[in-house]
Amino acid sequence: MPTEVGWGKSYYYPRALVHVDGDGFFAACEVARDPRLRGKPVVTGAERGIVSAATYEAKARGISRGVRLADVHKICPEAIIMPSDYELYTLYSLRMYEIMRRYTPEVEEYGIDECFGDITGLRRTFHMSYEEIARKIKDDLYRELDITFSVGLAATKVLAKVGSKYAKPDGFTPIRLSEKDKFLANTLIGNIWGIGPNTTALLNKHGIKTALDFANKREEWVRSIANKPIIEVWKELNGVLVYELSTEKKDDYRSIQKTRTFSPPSSSAVFVYSQLSKNVEGACAKARHHGLAPTGFSFFLKSQNFRYRGAEVKLARPTNAPHEILAAMQPHFLKVFRKGTEYRASGVTLFGLHDAKEVQLDLFRSKENADGIARIFEKVDVLNDRYGRNAIYLGSSMNAIEAGKKRALSDRGIGSSSTKRRDALFAGKERQKVFALPYLGEVT
Repeated sequence: MPTEVGWGKSYYYPRALVHVDGDGFFAACEVARDPRLRGKPVVTGAERGIVSAATYEAKARGISRGVRLADVHKICPEAIIMPSDYELYTLYSLRMYEIMRRYTPEVEEYGIDECFGDITGLRRTFHMSYEEIARKIKDDLYRELDITFSVGLAATKVLAKVGSKYAKPDGFTPIRLSEKDKFLANTLIGNIWGIGPNTTALLNKHGIKTALDFANKREEWVRSIANKPIIEVWKELNGVLVYELSTEKKDDYRSIQKTRTFSPPSSSAVFVYSQLSKNVEGACAKARHHGLAPTGFSFFLKSQNFRYRGAEVKLARPTNAPHEILAAMQPHFLKVFRKGTEYRASGVTLFGLHDAKEVQLDLFRSKENADGIARIFEKVDVLNDRYGRNAIYLGSSMNAIEAGKKRALSDRGIGSSSTKRRDALFAGKERQKVFALPYLGEVT
């Protein structure tokens, strides 16, 4: 049996946390599904109008996340642009978690393309050092998923994230406490997990450029300029574990997507927006059903000649109320929509899903108001379950719903007579009552 020394000294990792991060995950999943794409500049996000993910071949040619699709072929004419397949990515994500759980039950499903695992105390179980265990996890992920992952190993979550970012792609970076300073010295403060642009700017003003600059500051000084979350980051950079793993399995939903193809195509802004509104209502209803609220969304319009335009929007706060998402969407829709263009499909994706019960109010919204909105949509969901889908809907969705009814009647060979329509459509079923909630706002 190997000696304790052979397994690595425990003081290197008083806690041994592994962070696994997929390299260009969405695009990598597409390549894994279709090996013919291997070695080619592939990007995803055709439905959004911007790049969601890119292979490293695409990144080497100057394409990065967030680049407008209209500019992709200008940068890289041979780029292959694909719509996002979130069901596929979720399947790969679940396999990633499954592989990690072979080694430890303590797994935090942090994101669709990343997770943490606590392997503390498992050296004797596997007769390996912590570094050997982490590398074995990385090797298994690649062998079984055909996707490269960058892996960090450290005593805290923040340091493990430093490690996983340090040598992308396909990197493995163990950060022993005795050696952490050399890694922090080569990491800009703005690249530290939990340090946003505003905090970066503040720290830069105080001469702090690297993570080591920040870690070397005295705690009293940090407390004098920073709030609790930033103090916690400082502690984690110094090897003090603050962030324990959240090991509860999350809902399978990493995003919620609703799309609609409509016929005939339309160049009417009001009609196309109504289709999007219907998408938003359906996605929000699904989010409420699962007790989730998104932190952002994207939408797309697909023209008759199969061109995609869209936008991605971050919400001021998580919400599953469709009228709030539509209010954030409207100005972007007016920029994306092109007069005279005929559109045949639309779609919306809700992402950054959080537990709706844990959503914090903003400074300008009372709890009473928020609770009132929540109760309204609870009643809407109950009535839609009782009387049928679209029993109650936003006024902005009316054109899409009425068009859907007419198309359904046409498919059945039913004319416009309301009596004939009612008898044919609801024969043997409960009468569906339809109520429209007015839409606050108008697309011109």
